[in-house]
Amino acid sequence: MCKFSSGCGTSDSKSCRKCGAKLCKGCSRSLITGAAPPSGNSAQCPQYKITFKRYKFFKVIVMIMMGSRLNRVLCYEIDRLRPTQCAAGMKHVQRKVNELKTLKEEKGADKVIEFLYGHPAPVILKQNDIYLIDNHHLCRALYELKGEFFEDLDFSKYDKDFDGKVSGDPKCFVKVVSDLTDKQTMQEFWEKMEEERWVHPYDHNGNGPLPHHEIPSHIKDLKDDIWRSVAALVKIQGGFKKSMVPYAEFRWANFFRGELQSDCDLPFEELVDKSMKLSKSSKAKELPGFTGL
Repeated sequence: MCKFSSGCGTSDSKSCRKCGAKLCKGCSRSLITGAAPPSGNSAQCPQYKITFKRYKFFKVIVMIMMGSRLNRVLCYEIDRLRPTQCAAGMKHVQRKVNELKTLKEEKGADKVIEFLYGHPAPVILKQNDIYLIDNHHLCRALYELKGEFFEDLDFSKYDKDFDGKVSGDPKCFVKVVSDLTDKQTMQEFWEKMEEERWVHPYDHNGNGPLPHHEIPSHIKDLKDDIWRSVAALVKIQGGFKKSMVPYAEFRWANFFRGELQSDCDLPFEELVDKSMKLSKSSKAKELPGFTGL
């Protein structure tokens, strides 16, 4: 018989998901009020305020909402994005800043929005955190452009649900690749990120891997890796082609760094010229995107 405060007389019971105590099927309101289990059982569940049916219902709704974001292109403020790498090529970032400024001056705000929508940054969700797994240079460029550049950019054209559509806060479009909210610990989360090659924990000198907590939490805190800028320009000039291998350009950056370390004080343009020649050499044939001798 029911031994809860309501005393409904029902004999069937079920187990509380929170504390494991037996709960009466007939008086769900005991769950709602947080009633204690029978005398002699010290377990209590005051924080569990809904019935199991309601719990399941809300769980399904949350899962549907989470799933509805997968592969969708959404707008988020840059400040919400967490990097998955420690460094970026700041000369390459500045090139993107200049390109975006030129695009807006020559084509207008709508073309900027169209361009950004066509280049969404891939992200991974973990509860309320959003992890950026590519397009770090574009996002850093957008951060540098914060303020007046964004004041007439209306992101609602492609994301009707975005709040604060017109403001000076830097924003970008993102595409949700995966939701790892089900990972109970950060260790499990990072293990999955490593398994999928969604993280590059190496510093601006190519040293690593570093502990994941040393990865900057904001795009503005990425340190400059000059060789990453060299690799970007070498690719633009045809030294190697775009590859689907994750963080391929960092591999090229490390290759150039190792081969030209003694020349690191040369002007940037000379570093690019020397790297272009190296990109066509047999030493580079194992790198992703190698285009041949």
